[in-house]
Amino acid sequence: MTARSALRRYTLVCFLAWLPVGLVMPSMVLLMTERGLGLAQIGLVITVFSAVTVALELPTGGLSDVAGRRVMLAVSAAFLTAALVLMSVATTFWMFLVSGALKGVARALSSGPATSWYVDTLHRLEGRDADLKPGLSRGAAMESVALCLGVLAGGVLPLVAPAEVVFPLAAPSLAGAVAAAVLLAVVLLALPEPPHARRTLRGVLREVPATVVAGVRLAAGGRVLRRLMLASACSGVLLMSIELLTPGRLAQLAGTTEQGSTAYAVVAALG
Repeated sequence: MTARSALRRYTLVCFLAWLPVGLVMPSMVLLMTERGLGLAQIGLVITVFSAVTVALELPTGGLSDVAGRRVMLAVSAAFLTAALVLMSVATTFWMFLVSGALKGVARALSSGPATSWYVDTLHRLEGRDADLKPGLSRGAAMESVALCLGVLAGGVLPLVAPAEVVFPLAAPSLAGAVAAAVLLAVVLLALPEPPHARRTLRGVLREVPATVVAGVRLAAGGRVLRRLMLASACSGVLLMSIELLTPGRLAQLAGTTEQGSTAYAVVAALG
């Protein structure tokens, strides 16, 4: 493998990792609404996703040093595939809640392994002094491109999906499941595990409480960090409110949920 080949594989994984997220975004709230969930229940589903992601972020962060970067990415893609398939067929609040939890697990597992894979691979090919910035920047750019294109495609799919074959608002999540399955295949076939320092599971889990305590102390002890944390928390609440309330309002203005999904896709893509 060459550095150019490693970069192509890394950017492809970055693109495929965020494509399902974009595909699902325009129709997710509207799908749950059409399946009978109220705003409070939809908000709880989203909250469970966020809580699971945050709770597992630190414990799973070191697992790639134990199981390997390739394994973590593959397991994440498998969880995401299962979550989106379940979302597509979900008809009850509890099914959507389980789907949200599975998506939270997938998001936590996918946080970091792809970047670690690229860093380890480039270090092996070009040494410890290899310039990582261009490749990491391209990976981040591909994530944004995937999110934007996925949102636009996910907004159009309900309009063109044949209603006799699939529930229109479920088409984006089915497409997202297919994209996640493609990601799983790419990870298994195109990402050889690079050499890296191995750690024990016990050692990783032992570090989690100390890391949490140190992070809280650091954030609480610095005025600038406190302001950043407060700003992040406020922006998170605002964004969740926008994502929860805007799709329904646009559906009312557009006339149908499918057209509302398309309208919200345009708004989200611009964002």
